[in-house]
Amino acid sequence: MKKLCLLLTTILIISCQPASEPQMSNEDIASSLKENAVKLQNAILEQNLEVFNEYVDKNITFTTGDSNLSKFYNMSSERFDLEQKAVWGEFELYDINVNLSPDSKTAVLTFYAKGDYTVGGSDPIDYSTRASSVWVSTENGWKIMHSNWAPLEGGTGIPE
Repeated sequence: MKKLCLLLTTILIISCQPASEPQMSNEDIASSLKENAVKLQNAILEQNLEVFNEYVDKNITFTTGDSNLSKFYNMSSERFDLEQKAVWGEFELYDINVNLSPDSKTAVLTFYAKGDYTVGGSDPIDYSTRASSVWVSTENGWKIMHSNWAPLEGGTGIPE
């Protein structure tokens, strides 16, 4: 009888354990992060707070450095209230590379961006930068932690 109780207790404990989620392959993680980077950047350009919040965790400070090489700052929803100097025409991220940490919980993305913008009705200004971002895996999905932008050799970043 004791053995039967022990067996039933073991079965009960095992059946109450949450099912583990299937692990994504590194290729799937990389593909997802590339999509996330594009969606996040579009949300920032379009001032879409709902989409922005999908990729930012309120418990993780998101620091960034703009392509005008100004000081780093914390990127948050409050920045959406600031007047935008640049009006974007085209904007595209390309050649996105993903490097995962050995435990696949942190990723560094390196990429390039091109496009054009106007300032105060100016003629379009060509935009060409290189950039990187750091993403971390959380219980709520992948969230951005840091990004850095700089003019590509011979390129132009955003205005001050």
